Formats: sequence, C-alpha cells, structure tokens
Amino acid sequence: MREYGAAPDVSIYGDPSFAFAYVPSHLHHMVFELVKNSLRAVQDRFEDADDEPPPIRLVVAEGGEDVTIKVSDEGGGIPRSGLASIWTYLYSTAKSRVQVEELQDDTDGPAVLAGYGYGLPVSRLYARYFGGDLQIISMEGYGTDAYLHLNRLGNVQEPLP
Repeated sequence: MREYGAAPDVSIYGDPSFAFAYVPSHLHHMVFELVKNSLRAVQDRFEDADDEPPPIRLVVAEGGEDVTIKVSDEGGGIPRSGLASIWTYLYSTAKSRVQVEELQDDTDGPAVLAGYGYGLPVSRLYARYFGGDLQIISMEGYGTDAYLHLNRLGNVQEPLP
C-alpha cells in the first residue's frame, strides 16, 4: 500500500466563521478529492527535493449567489493534451491502486482512496447537480488551480426532467 509519510502544508484563506447550507457528504467528497489530488501531486513532484514542498492553498470566497472554493498547488500541472481525460471515469494518474483485500487486512492504516478514476468526474457531477461547476486550470511544469463553484442551496432547485 502507498504511504508517503509526509505531506505539504495546507493553507486556508477566508472567513473562519463562514457557514452555508449544502449537502455535507457531497461537499466533503468534492473538497477531499481536490485537496487529496493536490497533496499527491505536490508530494510526488517534491519527494526527492531538498527543499520543503510548497503548501497547497485553499481559498473560500463568499459571493452573493454562490460560494467558490479554489484549491491551488505547485505539483507540476497537467499537460493540455491530458486535460480532457481527467473527466473520464476510470482514468487515473495514480501510480497504483489499492486492492480491496489489502484494505480489509490493514484496518489500522490509512485508507488510500486514489487510483480508481472516479473522484473528479463524480465531484463535477455533484457540483453541477445543484447548479454549480468544477473547473480545472492547469499550467504544465508549474501546478493546477481547481475552482469549485457551489450555488447556495436556498436559491437553486435541483434539475428534474
């Protein structure tokens, strides 16, 4: 099972007392996925470097109509030719995935949730279901910015056929 033993810092910017109504499990999944991907990218890029890896920056901005969460990293970015693939189910850049049998045998260790290729597509699906969106802007050779736009649930109806 993959374990890094270290991780970059995560710096959070925004009003610490800010709260808004949203589906907790969906919000957790989306933010967890974005931060996990950034942590893995930065740690992979700087694992053999002498310097400390740069922190992941998480910015929460409260707008009148929506809330935007931006996750920025310096993990090397995604090539433009590969950007369309990140929205494809079962596509992953993780080096290996954990088999279910390994998770059952090792209940004391951390659960590694990478390599299955559903995290970003499902996150975007959750965001769009309630009228938001997930956008990824990447600079190959530098890093990636992910913008998670979430409508305030009090002013949006779910899209029914």
